[in-house]
Amino acid sequence: MHDDDQRGGPLQLYPDQHRASWHGHEVSLTLREYAIVEHLAQRPGRDLQYRCLYDLVRGSGFSAGTGTDGYQTNVRAFIKRIRRKFRDIDPNFNAIENYPRFGYRWRSGRETDGPAERGKGV
Repeated sequence: MHDDDQRGGPLQLYPDQHRASWHGHEVSLTLREYAIVEHLAQRPGRDLQYRCLYDLVRGSGFSAGTGTDGYQTNVRAFIKRIRRKFRDIDPNFNAIENYPRFGYRWRSGRETDGPAERGKGV
């Protein structure tokens, strides 16, 4: 492990490589997906707006989608793909929460451990 590895419970981030692992298994994230996971995980329990997450991957002020809030659809699609990749490793993954009509947050502390940390279930 490198000195700049970041550990947060079952999540390990490797910023110099833009890689992440969950319970010791690599999560196959794109660079943009990694940026979202890193941003959320570095702020556990903090609500992050859709726009903040979109600006992170597309650049400040970039607009795509239908209407003035079209970027929200794009952020939801990113989160859906990210969750699917984590659930491929851990079907009980629940670390990313939605704050309806606002954004997302990474669960804090042991809330993210789920059943996989206590012993694989289901």
